[in-house]
Amino acid sequence: MKKYTIKEYIVDLFIGFGFILLISPAFLYWFIHGSYDRYVWLLSGPDPFNKLGGGPYQLFLFMGLFSSGVIISILAIWSKLKSKK
Repeated sequence: MKKYTIKEYIVDLFIGFGFILLISPAFLYWFIHGSYDRYVWLLSGPDPFNKLGGGPYQLFLFMGLFSSGVIISILAIWSKLKSKK
């Protein structure tokens, strides 16, 4: 069995983190709009949560999560490919 180095572990951790960030907008949309009671409960909450009902805030949040996931995944995969050479 091959020895697993710290660098490989960190790169794989970043790939996993990037994947979680990529799928988090879909999960967050399901969480917000899954039931009407939860939607109203979020909108009546404190400051960052009461803005989740608006389209521009949701779009900014979803695009931020998705683009962060893409960037982290690309950098981790690039680092993994570069270290194999």
